[in-house]
Amino acid sequence: MKRRNDATYVANLIPFKRMLPYVMPKRTDALVYHQFSLDLTNGVSFIKELNRAEPGDHQYRVFELFLAAFLRTIVMRPHLNRFLMNYECWQRNELSLNFVVKEDYTDDAPEHISTLYFEPDMTFPEMASIINRTIEDSRNGGTDNNTDSAIELFLHFPKWLLRFIIGIIRLLDWYGVAPKALRDADGLHASAFVANLGSINLKGSPHHHLYEWGTTSLFITMGMLRRKRVLDESGKRSFIDSMEIGVTVDERISEGFYFIKSMHVLQDYLNNPEKLMERPTIPSPTPTLKEVKRYKRAAKKDRRRRRREDRKSA
Repeated sequence: MKRRNDATYVANLIPFKRMLPYVMPKRTDALVYHQFSLDLTNGVSFIKELNRAEPGDHQYRVFELFLAAFLRTIVMRPHLNRFLMNYECWQRNELSLNFVVKEDYTDDAPEHISTLYFEPDMTFPEMASIINRTIEDSRNGGTDNNTDSAIELFLHFPKWLLRFIIGIIRLLDWYGVAPKALRDADGLHASAFVANLGSINLKGSPHHHLYEWGTTSLFITMGMLRRKRVLDESGKRSFIDSMEIGVTVDERISEGFYFIKSMHVLQDYLNNPEKLMERPTIPSPTPTLKEVKRYKRAAKKDRRRRRREDRKSA
Protein backbone atom coordinates (compact mmCIF):
# COMPACT_ATOMS: atom_id res chain seq x y z
CA MET A 1 0.00 0.00 0.00
CA LYS A 2 1.44 3.38 -1.03
CA ARG A 3 1.04 5.46 2.10
CA ARG A 4 2.88 8.12 4.13
CA ASN A 5 1.88 9.94 7.30
CA ASP A 6 2.74 13.35 5.81
CA ALA A 7 1.55 13.10 2.20
CA THR A 8 -0.78 11.47 -0.32
CA TYR A 9 0.50 9.34 -3.18
CA VAL A 10 0.12 11.05 -6.57
CA ALA A 11 -1.50 8.27 -8.55
CA ASN A 12 -2.42 10.11 -11.76
CA LEU A 13 1.07 10.83 -13.11
CA ILE A 14 1.83 10.03 -16.72
CA PRO A 15 4.31 7.14 -17.26
CA PHE A 16 7.18 9.48 -18.23
CA LYS A 17 6.97 11.32 -14.90
CA ARG A 18 6.74 8.08 -12.96
CA MET A 19 9.99 7.03 -14.63
CA LEU A 20 11.92 10.21 -13.70
CA PRO A 21 12.88 9.13 -10.14
CA TYR A 22 14.64 6.09 -11.58
CA VAL A 23 16.51 8.19 -14.17
CA MET A 24 17.26 10.97 -11.65
CA PRO A 25 17.11 9.29 -8.23
CA LYS A 26 18.61 12.20 -6.28
CA ARG A 27 17.17 15.64 -5.72
CA THR A 28 20.53 17.13 -6.71
CA ASP A 29 20.20 15.37 -10.07
CA ALA A 30 17.04 17.34 -10.84
CA LEU A 31 17.89 20.89 -9.74
CA VAL A 32 16.56 23.70 -11.91
CA TYR A 33 17.48 27.32 -11.22
CA HIS A 34 15.25 30.28 -12.06
CA GLN A 35 15.77 34.01 -11.60
CA PHE A 36 12.80 36.38 -11.46
CA SER A 37 12.34 40.11 -11.01
CA LEU A 38 9.09 40.78 -9.18
CA ASP A 39 7.17 44.04 -9.23
CA LEU A 40 6.11 44.93 -5.67
CA THR A 41 4.95 48.49 -6.34
CA ASN A 42 1.32 47.75 -5.51
CA GLY A 43 2.39 45.50 -2.64
CA VAL A 44 4.45 48.26 -1.00
CA SER A 45 1.56 50.73 -1.32
CA PHE A 46 -0.83 48.12 0.10
CA ILE A 47 1.39 47.58 3.16
CA LYS A 48 1.70 51.32 3.79
CA GLU A 49 -2.06 51.82 3.56
CA LEU A 50 -2.74 48.83 5.80
CA ASN A 51 -0.34 50.13 8.46
CA ARG A 52 -1.94 53.57 8.33
CA ALA A 53 -5.42 52.08 8.62
CA GLU A 54 -4.47 49.71 11.46
CA PRO A 55 -1.96 51.52 13.68
CA GLY A 56 -0.68 49.37 16.49
CA ASP A 57 2.28 47.48 17.91
CA HIS A 58 2.59 45.28 14.84
CA GLN A 59 3.40 46.91 11.54
CA TYR A 60 3.04 44.69 8.48
CA ARG A 61 6.19 44.01 6.47
CA VAL A 62 6.75 43.46 2.76
CA PHE A 63 8.45 40.19 3.79
CA GLU A 64 5.18 38.97 5.27
CA LEU A 65 3.26 40.00 2.16
CA PHE A 66 5.67 38.12 -0.11
CA LEU A 67 5.42 34.97 2.01
CA ALA A 68 1.62 35.22 2.10
CA ALA A 69 1.48 35.61 -1.68
CA PHE A 70 3.84 32.69 -2.13
CA LEU A 71 1.84 30.49 0.24
CA ARG A 72 -1.40 31.37 -1.59
CA THR A 73 0.35 30.48 -4.86
CA ILE A 74 1.22 27.06 -3.46
CA VAL A 75 -2.42 26.57 -2.43
CA MET A 76 -3.68 27.45 -5.90
CA ARG A 77 -0.87 25.58 -7.69
CA PRO A 78 -0.67 22.37 -5.63
CA HIS A 79 2.07 20.72 -7.73
CA LEU A 80 4.46 23.09 -5.96
CA ASN A 81 3.69 21.25 -2.73
CA ARG A 82 4.95 17.87 -3.95
CA PHE A 83 8.11 15.91 -3.29
CA LEU A 84 9.81 12.71 -4.38
CA MET A 85 10.63 9.95 -1.92
CA ASN A 86 11.19 6.22 -2.32
CA TYR A 87 10.95 6.64 -6.12
CA GLU A 88 7.38 7.93 -5.85
CA CYS A 89 5.74 11.36 -6.12
CA TRP A 90 3.79 12.60 -3.10
CA GLN A 91 1.39 15.49 -2.46
CA ARG A 92 2.17 17.06 0.91
CA ASN A 93 -0.75 17.09 3.36
CA GLU A 94 0.37 20.31 5.04
CA LEU A 95 1.19 23.86 3.97
CA SER A 96 4.41 24.98 5.61
CA LEU A 97 7.42 27.28 5.34
CA ASN A 98 10.85 27.39 6.86
CA PHE A 99 13.25 30.29 7.22
CA VAL A 100 16.21 31.32 9.36
CA VAL A 101 16.06 34.22 11.82
CA LYS A 102 19.18 35.75 13.44
CA GLU A 103 18.74 37.22 16.90
CA ASP A 104 20.62 40.33 15.73
CA TYR A 105 22.83 41.43 12.84
CA THR A 106 26.21 40.44 14.24
CA ASP A 107 28.58 37.67 13.16
CA ASP A 108 28.20 35.70 16.39
CA ALA A 109 24.44 36.10 16.82
CA PRO A 110 22.61 32.74 17.09
CA GLU A 111 20.35 31.61 14.26
CA HIS A 112 17.00 29.90 14.73
CA ILE A 113 15.15 27.70 12.25
CA SER A 114 11.44 27.08 12.61
CA THR A 115 8.83 25.28 10.55
CA LEU A 116 5.68 27.39 10.27
CA TYR A 117 2.35 25.70 9.49
CA PHE A 118 -0.58 27.42 7.82
CA GLU A 119 -4.13 26.52 6.87
CA PRO A 120 -4.80 26.74 3.11
CA ASP A 121 -7.67 29.22 3.51
CA MET A 122 -5.83 31.71 5.73
CA THR A 123 -5.93 35.42 4.90
CA PHE A 124 -2.94 37.75 4.86
CA PRO A 125 -3.40 39.08 8.43
CA GLU A 126 -3.66 35.51 9.77
CA MET A 127 -0.52 34.40 7.95
CA ALA A 128 1.34 37.59 8.90
CA SER A 129 0.50 36.99 12.56
CA ILE A 130 2.14 33.55 12.50
CA ILE A 131 5.21 34.86 10.66
CA ASN A 132 5.63 37.88 12.94
CA ARG A 133 5.18 35.80 16.09
CA THR A 134 7.91 33.40 14.92
CA ILE A 135 10.33 36.23 14.11
CA GLU A 136 9.76 37.93 17.46
CA ASP A 137 10.16 34.67 19.35
CA SER A 138 13.41 33.84 17.52
CA ARG A 139 14.88 37.28 18.20
CA ASN A 140 14.02 36.86 21.87
CA GLY A 141 16.02 33.65 22.08
CA GLY A 142 13.63 31.16 20.52
CA THR A 143 11.68 30.19 23.61
CA ASP A 144 9.15 28.29 21.50
CA ASN A 145 11.74 26.84 19.11
CA ASN A 146 12.12 23.06 19.28
CA THR A 147 14.60 22.68 16.41
CA ASP A 148 17.68 24.01 18.17
CA SER A 149 17.06 22.07 21.38
CA ALA A 150 16.50 18.81 19.47
CA ILE A 151 19.72 19.21 17.48
CA GLU A 152 21.69 20.11 20.59
CA LEU A 153 20.41 16.97 22.31
CA PHE A 154 21.56 14.77 19.40
CA LEU A 155 25.02 16.39 19.36
CA HIS A 156 25.69 15.14 22.89
CA PHE A 157 25.63 11.53 21.64
CA PRO A 158 28.81 9.68 20.58
CA LYS A 159 29.51 9.94 16.85
CA TRP A 160 28.82 6.27 16.14
CA LEU A 161 25.49 6.48 17.94
CA LEU A 162 24.57 9.74 16.21
CA ARG A 163 25.30 8.20 12.79
CA PHE A 164 23.17 5.19 13.69
CA ILE A 165 20.26 7.40 14.85
CA ILE A 166 20.48 9.54 11.70
CA GLY A 167 20.40 6.37 9.61
CA ILE A 168 17.26 5.17 11.41
CA ILE A 169 15.57 8.57 10.94
CA ARG A 170 16.48 8.56 7.26
CA LEU A 171 14.98 5.07 6.91
CA LEU A 172 11.78 6.12 8.70
CA ASP A 173 11.49 9.14 6.42
CA TRP A 174 12.16 7.00 3.34
CA TYR A 175 9.14 4.84 4.16
CA GLY A 176 7.00 7.75 5.38
CA VAL A 177 6.62 6.74 9.02
CA ALA A 178 8.79 9.38 10.71
CA PRO A 179 6.82 11.19 13.44
CA LYS A 180 6.07 14.89 13.05
CA ALA A 181 8.44 15.83 15.89
CA LEU A 182 11.37 14.38 13.96
CA ARG A 183 10.30 16.06 10.72
CA ASP A 184 10.07 19.44 12.47
CA ALA A 185 13.47 19.08 14.11
CA ASP A 186 15.53 19.64 10.96
CA GLY A 187 13.43 22.21 9.10
CA LEU A 188 13.79 20.43 5.75
CA HIS A 189 10.36 18.83 5.57
CA ALA A 190 8.50 22.04 4.66
CA SER A 191 6.76 23.06 1.45
CA ALA A 192 9.55 25.58 0.84
CA PHE A 193 12.64 27.06 2.47
CA VAL A 194 12.91 30.85 2.16
CA ALA A 195 16.06 32.93 2.73
CA ASN A 196 15.51 36.68 3.05
CA LEU A 197 18.91 37.93 1.87
CA GLY A 198 17.51 41.42 1.40
CA SER A 199 17.55 41.76 5.19
CA ILE A 200 21.37 41.83 5.01
CA ASN A 201 21.30 44.33 2.11
CA LEU A 202 22.21 41.83 -0.59
CA LYS A 203 20.96 43.26 -3.88
CA GLY A 204 20.98 40.05 -5.88
CA SER A 205 19.47 36.68 -5.05
CA PRO A 206 22.03 33.87 -5.39
CA HIS A 207 20.67 30.40 -5.94
CA HIS A 208 20.71 27.89 -3.12
CA HIS A 209 20.90 24.15 -3.58
CA LEU A 210 18.28 21.69 -2.37
CA TYR A 211 19.09 19.09 0.26
CA GLU A 212 19.00 15.33 -0.17
CA TRP A 213 17.85 15.13 3.43
CA GLY A 214 14.16 15.77 3.97
CA THR A 215 11.41 16.47 1.45
CA THR A 216 11.69 20.18 0.61
CA SER A 217 11.48 20.67 -3.17
CA LEU A 218 11.60 24.48 -3.31
CA PHE A 219 14.22 26.95 -2.10
CA ILE A 220 13.58 30.69 -2.49
CA THR A 221 16.16 33.45 -1.99
CA MET A 222 14.93 37.03 -1.72
CA GLY A 223 17.08 40.00 -2.71
CA MET A 224 16.82 43.56 -1.47
CA LEU A 225 13.73 45.60 -2.34
CA ARG A 226 14.87 48.36 -4.69
CA ARG A 227 13.29 51.26 -6.55
CA LYS A 228 13.92 50.85 -10.26
CA ARG A 229 13.44 53.36 -13.07
CA VAL A 230 11.55 52.00 -16.09
CA LEU A 231 10.25 53.30 -19.41
CA ASP A 232 6.71 52.64 -20.59
CA GLU A 233 5.68 52.14 -24.23
CA SER A 234 5.45 55.89 -24.83
CA GLY A 235 8.94 56.44 -23.45
CA LYS A 236 7.72 58.05 -20.23
CA ARG A 237 9.87 57.31 -17.20
CA SER A 238 8.41 55.96 -13.98
CA PHE A 239 9.56 54.08 -10.91
CA ILE A 240 8.66 50.64 -9.59
CA ASP A 241 9.58 48.75 -6.43
CA SER A 242 11.21 45.52 -7.53
CA MET A 243 12.87 42.54 -5.92
CA GLU A 244 15.01 39.78 -7.40
CA ILE A 245 14.29 36.25 -6.27
CA GLY A 246 16.21 33.09 -6.98
CA VAL A 247 14.24 29.87 -7.13
CA THR A 248 15.67 26.36 -6.96
CA VAL A 249 13.18 23.60 -7.72
CA ASP A 250 13.21 19.83 -8.08
CA GLU A 251 12.00 19.50 -11.67
CA ARG A 252 10.54 16.06 -10.99
CA ILE A 253 7.56 17.52 -9.09
CA SER A 254 6.13 19.20 -12.20
CA GLU A 255 6.98 20.46 -15.68
CA GLY A 256 8.49 23.84 -16.52
CA PHE A 257 5.26 25.20 -18.03
CA TYR A 258 3.38 24.62 -14.77
CA PHE A 259 6.12 26.27 -12.73
CA ILE A 260 6.44 29.38 -14.92
CA LYS A 261 2.67 29.81 -14.89
CA SER A 262 2.81 29.54 -11.09
CA MET A 263 5.27 32.46 -11.00
CA HIS A 264 2.73 34.49 -13.00
CA VAL A 265 0.15 33.64 -10.32
CA LEU A 266 2.59 34.86 -7.65
CA GLN A 267 3.10 38.14 -9.51
CA ASP A 268 -0.67 38.56 -9.84
CA TYR A 269 -1.08 38.30 -6.07
CA LEU A 270 1.66 40.90 -5.59
CA ASN A 271 -0.03 43.16 -8.14
CA ASN A 272 -3.42 42.66 -6.44
CA PRO A 273 -2.61 42.06 -2.75
CA GLU A 274 -6.20 42.74 -1.73
CA LYS A 275 -6.97 39.21 -2.96
CA LEU A 276 -4.97 37.92 0.00
CA MET A 277 -7.51 39.49 2.36
CA GLU A 278 -10.14 37.05 1.08
CA ARG A 279 -10.34 33.31 1.65
CA PRO A 280 -9.55 31.36 -1.52
CA THR A 281 -11.54 28.70 -3.31
CA ILE A 282 -9.21 25.75 -2.80
CA PRO A 283 -8.63 23.44 -5.80
CA SER A 284 -9.78 19.84 -5.66
CA PRO A 285 -7.39 17.52 -3.81
CA THR A 286 -5.12 15.05 -5.56
CA PRO A 287 -7.11 11.91 -6.44
CA THR A 288 -6.18 8.91 -4.31
CA LEU A 289 -4.86 5.66 -5.72
CA LYS A 290 -8.28 4.01 -5.21
CA GLU A 291 -10.02 6.84 -7.07
CA VAL A 292 -7.57 6.59 -9.99
CA LYS A 293 -8.02 2.81 -10.19
CA ARG A 294 -11.79 3.23 -10.04
CA TYR A 295 -11.63 5.80 -12.86
CA LYS A 296 -9.45 3.51 -15.00
CA ARG A 297 -11.81 0.55 -14.48
CA ALA A 298 -14.79 2.70 -15.41
CA ALA A 299 -12.99 4.04 -18.50
CA LYS A 300 -12.02 0.51 -19.55
CA LYS A 301 -15.58 -0.70 -19.08
CA ASP A 302 -16.86 2.24 -21.11
CA ARG A 303 -14.47 1.45 -23.98
CA ARG A 304 -15.66 -2.17 -24.03
CA ARG A 305 -19.26 -1.02 -24.10
CA ARG A 306 -18.55 1.31 -27.03
CA ARG A 307 -16.80 -1.46 -28.97
CA ARG A 308 -19.79 -3.78 -28.46
CA GLU A 309 -22.17 -1.07 -29.65
CA ASP A 310 -19.96 -0.41 -32.69
CA ARG A 311 -19.97 -4.14 -33.61
CA LYS A 312 -23.76 -4.30 -33.27
CA SER A 313 -24.29 -1.23 -35.42
CA ALA A 314 -21.92 -2.63 -38.06
